[in-house]
Parts: sequence; C-alpha cells; structure tokens
Amino acid sequence: MFRRFHPTKTGALLLAVLLGIGVAGGPGESASAATAVYVKDGMARSVASGWGTSEVGGSWTTAPGSVASVRDGRGWVSSPQPGRTSRVSLAGAMQDVDSTFSLAVPTLPTSGTGLYLSHGVRSTAGGAYIVGARIMVGGVVELSLQKRTGVTVGTFASVRLPERIRQGGTVDVRIQATGSTTVALIASARVAGSADSAARTLRYSDSSAKRIAGSGGTEFSLYTSSSTALLPVGVDDLSIAAPGVSAPPPGPAPAPGPAPAPGPAPGVGQVVTGARAAAGASAPGSVAYKVPSNAIIVSPGGNDSAAGTVAAPVRTITAALRKVPNGGTIALRGGVYHESVIVAPQKRVTLQPYGSEAVWLDGAEPVSGFRASGNAWVRPGWTQQLDASPTFVRGASDGSAEGWRFVDPAYPMAAHPDQLWIDGQQLTQVSSRSQVAPGRFFVDAAADQLVVGSDPNGRRVEASTLVSALSVRSEGSVVRGIGVRRYATSVPDMGTVIIAAKGVTLSNVTIRDNSTTGLYTWAKDTTLSKVSLMGNGLLGAGAAHADGLEIRGMLSSGNNRERFNRAPVSGALKIHSSSGVTVADSVFADNYGQGPWFDESNNGVVFTGNDSLRNTGNGLVFELSERAVIADNVVADNGINGIYIVNAGSASIWNNTAVGNERNIAVTQDSRRSKNPTIPWMSKNIVIANNVSADPEGTCLVCIDDFSRVLTGAQMVTRAEGNVYHRTSPSAPRSFAIYAQGASGSSRSFGTLSDFVAATGREKRSVLLEQTSSPVNADYSLRSISPERQSTIAVPVPDQIADVSGLASGEVRLGARFP
Repeated sequence: MFRRFHPTKTGALLLAVLLGIGVAGGPGESASAATAVYVKDGMARSVASGWGTSEVGGSWTTAPGSVASVRDGRGWVSSPQPGRTSRVSLAGAMQDVDSTFSLAVPTLPTSGTGLYLSHGVRSTAGGAYIVGARIMVGGVVELSLQKRTGVTVGTFASVRLPERIRQGGTVDVRIQATGSTTVALIASARVAGSADSAARTLRYSDSSAKRIAGSGGTEFSLYTSSSTALLPVGVDDLSIAAPGVSAPPPGPAPAPGPAPAPGPAPGVGQVVTGARAAAGASAPGSVAYKVPSNAIIVSPGGNDSAAGTVAAPVRTITAALRKVPNGGTIALRGGVYHESVIVAPQKRVTLQPYGSEAVWLDGAEPVSGFRASGNAWVRPGWTQQLDASPTFVRGASDGSAEGWRFVDPAYPMAAHPDQLWIDGQQLTQVSSRSQVAPGRFFVDAAADQLVVGSDPNGRRVEASTLVSALSVRSEGSVVRGIGVRRYATSVPDMGTVIIAAKGVTLSNVTIRDNSTTGLYTWAKDTTLSKVSLMGNGLLGAGAAHADGLEIRGMLSSGNNRERFNRAPVSGALKIHSSSGVTVADSVFADNYGQGPWFDESNNGVVFTGNDSLRNTGNGLVFELSERAVIADNVVADNGINGIYIVNAGSASIWNNTAVGNERNIAVTQDSRRSKNPTIPWMSKNIVIANNVSADPEGTCLVCIDDFSRVLTGAQMVTRAEGNVYHRTSPSAPRSFAIYAQGASGSSRSFGTLSDFVAATGREKRSVLLEQTSSPVNADYSLRSISPERQSTIAVPVPDQIADVSGLASGEVRLGARFP
C-alpha cells in the first residue's frame, strides 16, 4: 500500500519539500490537552510573504522557495513553478487533534492532473498524518487520507466527492488523529454549499511499527502537476483543537445586540409534508457566521458618518458598501433594514449577519394617519404610484391569446404590486372602492388615498414602499444568512433580488412575500444554496442565459400567490436559454402554477434528488430544450402531468417515482421547430428506465404522442425498460399506452403491457400492477415489490447517470431513493 514517490510522477511532490517542519515544544505545548485550542487562524491580516502569525498558535514558517501570502481573509499558497511544491508549517506539540479548515479555489485547472493541497498533523521532520484534497479539471475533488514517513507518502484511502467545486468555490476539510498505541484517523471533505449527504469520510486505524504516536506541529503544502498552470489556493478558518473542543471565532468579541430570533437548528431548513428531506434556508438568526476583524459593521441604530466598527457602526448597507474594501465583508447587526441595495461592479463583497443575529431586508414600512370614512378607513395624501405592467416589457399591454397571457381575468389585480399588512396579516388589493371590505384595501390614485376595510386603530399597519431589495452586480460576491421580504416588485423589474454578475453565491437566504418574482439571475455561474422562496406573488425564482447555474437545497413553496396564469410564467422556478444547469436536492411544493420549468433552448440540465409535490400545474417541464438527466426525483400529486417532456430531446429519465399526477410521465411533440441544429426542439432519443408510475389520474401510463404526426414512438423514446406501472383496474386508465405513429396517422392505443411489448419490443422487463391499493406508501416509497423482485425488473444504472446523481453506478433498484 505504501510506495516511494518518484519525483517525476504526478503525485510525487504532494509533500516533497519537507525540511524545516515544526517539532514538539512549540507554542501549543503549554495548553491543557483536555481543553486545548492549539491553533486558530482566520487569516484576518495582510502579509506580503509568508503567513505571518496566527491568532492562536504562533508564527508560520515558509519553506525556502515557497510562494505564500495572506490577503482578503485567506492564507494563499501557490507552487513556485509547475512540478514543484510550496509549504508552510507551524511548530507545536499537538497529539490528539481535530483540525478543520476551508480550502478556496479561485480558478480551476484546465489541463494536467491538477492541484494537490495537503494538510498534515502530528507533523515533524520524520512524518505526519495528512488529509489531501486534489482539485482536477472540471472541478472534480478527490479526498485522500495519507501518512508521510520521511519523504515517503503512503495513501491509506481515497475517494472522489460526488459534488464538483465551482470556480471560486470552497471545500470544507477535516482531519482527526487520536491515540498512540493505535492511531485512529478520520478525514472528511464536502464542497461548501452542498448537502450534508454529499460529504465523504475516510477512516483508518494505524497500529503499524511506523505509526506516528507522538506529538508535532502542523503543515500545509501545495503541489502543482507539471502539466497544470500555476494557480493559487486559499486556506481560511483553520482550527486545530483537542477533539470535542470548539475554538472561539477569530476577531473581536461581539458587542451586545438583539437576541437572535428562535428558529430551526443550523442547516435544517424547512420540513415540507411529503418531501424526503428538509430544504431551504434556516430561519434568519439561527446560523452563526464568523465576522472578520476588518468587517464593516452595520446596525439599524448606527450612523452613516461613523467608522463602521463594532463600537461605531454605520446605519445603512449602502453606506457600508462605500467603505468596504474589495473582497471585504459587511456584517449586519440584528434588525430590519428598509433599503434598496446595489452591490456595484467595482467591489467583490460578502454580505452576512453579525454572528447569529436575525437580519431582514424589508420593503414595507409603517403607515399611520387613517381616519374613519363610512365603512372604511382612509389614509389621505397617499401618492405612491407603482408600475402595474403585466408583462416583462414595461408599459406593454398583456397578451390576448387564450391561455397565454400573464393575468387571469379572475384575478385582475395580480400585476399590481401594492401590498398592505395589518398586524402581520396581508390584505387583498381590490380594483374599486365599492369592493373594500374587511381584509381588503384599495389604492385610490385619483383621490390620493389608501382605503382600508379593516380597522387600523391601535394596530400595526405596514405598506410595501420599496421596489427592489438587492441587485448584485459584482463578480464573485456572496450573500448569506439574511432574509428579504415584502418588496413591491413589478413584473418588468424581474425580481426582488437580482443577480447580474458572474460567480455570485446566495447561501441560506430567505426571500418571501414579495409582490411578483422573488429572485432572478441572468449571470453565469450563479450558485443558489439552501435558498427559500416562499409566498411570492408570481414566481419563486427565474433565470435566463445563466450558464452554469447551480441550485442545491432550494425550497420553493406557495409562490404565485397572486394567481397569475400558469403560462407564460408562474409557480416555483423557470429557467430559459441556459446551459449546464444543475438543480439538486431541492423541494418545489404547493405552488400555484408550474413546478420547475426548463423552457426554450436550455442545453444540458441535471435535475436530481428533488421533490416536486402538489403544484397546481405540471410537476416538472422540460420544453423546447436538449439534453437532460432527470433522475432520483419524487414527482407527486401535481395538478397536470408529473414529468412532462415537450419538444425536447436526449432526456434520460431514470429512477424517478411519479405518483398521482394526471400523466405521470408524458413525452409529446408538436409543430414548433428551432433553426438551431443543436437544440432542434424535437422529442427524440429519450430513455425511460427504472421509474415507478403509480395512481395516475389521466388517460394513459405510457404516454408518447406527436401531434404533428412526424415522429414515431420508437424515434421519440429509444429505450424504455425496467419500469413499474400501476393502475387500479384495466379501465382506469383505459389505455396502458398511447404511442405515436408518425406520418402513418394518429397515435395508437394499447390496452395492456403485454400488447404493447408484443407490438413494440419495448418494456420487456417492466411490470404492470393492476390493484385497487396503491403500491406506494404515504411517503411515496415503494411497498409492493420486494428488493429481490426489483432486481429482476430494474436495469443497472449507467455511469453517466451515476456521475451526476446520488445513484450508484450499476445499482439495480426501482424508483427514487428514500431514507
């Protein structure tokens, strides 16, 4: 298992420069082993060469020829040239340790075998235990657990992470070493922002004669392969402590502030009925964030002429943006900020709470001065006029085609962004004074009056007076841990939160109760991690030309509160003209409109590990697009189709559970065509395998139809195998399959699975259950077929599906995974 690294081999110089490593007797020696925090370093300093002195633990030593510095809150290291290693070390007497740090990768390698970052504990000239993180082309991350003995490095175990790191992303890395007679080793890593289930852990017990039983220091090394360009990586949030000990956060002690609002435990998100796991953001104030010592501090009680420190905070985020340096952090003290914020292109910033204090950007403000008038109450002098344009084109009228206009005549005020609350309860806007009644309000623009049908006396009345909450126009900026609510955003404003710069990340952000769309991005490489979108008037989130968009752990629920028409846009999430999009481990539930909708010229979609439940429209739509992996999803109890493929090709539909939709899985074609040969808008080359389709409410179980009478079912779906279908009787639905016949005529109907197999040769391993009881449990997990029988029905999951989903290569199972 151990090997001598040859200096010309790819992994040879992970730790090739080993002279001058820290030895026992350093700064950590005096700490009690039971309570020790040996090293704590948030890199909140500026050092031109080397890493300087850590907050706890002592001074770093840079090996000769190494390239290292500290800036922008990280300790940076890069190789002196390809094929060489840089190393920094810190002396100490640390034995049983638990070490964690964040690894930042601003630029991904594009050639060669990549970057090798290693972190050693119990480090001396004679050896060290090492956790290694290898960053490869395409953002593939490999975790390894190793031991260095002299200049020889042996690998105990290695594994690739299921998630890829994005350019500018980070990896959370950990190593533990305990014991002396037998040394227990644990190494783990997870791409930051990914689900906890995406972490990988390696374990090894070293009782060999060459085990490292004593204490030592710590080290970091970066080796760049000879065929990879020189690229720096950053280290941050380093903590080395005795196992079970938590180190205090770096920076000044927090000043007293508002008590955090109660909420779920960090990272829990929200539990939705029927979903396999919690999703979305934790409540604002329930997650603690480290505050760098040089952060600009904002407080609702501050002063914009102040310095922006803990003792003298500024009052507005806008003022903080003028003060914060490029790459800096703005930390918001708990409270409400009634602002419209623009993060300008000149500065990359992080916007976050101060520690675990609850922060809201709120578009509503108190309103007073009402007086009784008949059966209503009037606030005179109400001159606010908001844009009620019903489409994305400001000032344009709505469409006229039936079923293809934004506003449903039954809900004529949908596009009016005015919003009013009394004691936190939202009122309904009406179009005339005569319609005002308890729970309703009317904006009388002619008389400059706000007319309310509920008695406002002695109660808190609030109206939305701001249109936009946050426009992020600075590449690589991060927004995390805050809430955004109650903005009066018009349809053509696109979104209450706008992302308009490459590589922006939103993490643990709640966006709710805004008048139209909660969030919109038209920028490349946007990351939305654990974002909650709830109760927005039109759409939870939208995107266009957002290549590389990555959505993980999203919750989109209760959107289209104003009841816009289902088409052209409404509901949970709509993505347009974007390539390389990933949506994973998210929940889209109870939206008044579509679930996730990929519409018009998307190319390369991964949709995996998601739950789309009880939306009034379709559960998932892949339309006018090309190439998708739709795997390991639960799509249940939606108002129309479950998984709906419309004029879209090369979709691989594997191991989904579709229950209680009209048509659980439907593939259709119509007369629309594209002039782009890459995305021709043709439903061809589709694979449907290992799915569970139960309790349908429509007309067929296998639904493959071309209304333009051009394609045959065999051209549309090239492989269909290993599926389980269920209906309550041979007549419900009457057709087992509807199958396109191309130019020869209308689609053919098949009553049974055996008839369909005989005529088409498809679905030979598939099974049709005809029984009154459902084959799935209340949580949608399969109950009617034993694992042994599943192995005779399902087909092995191919590598290309496993590579982008939580399914294992070669796995033989039916439907989605359940805990």
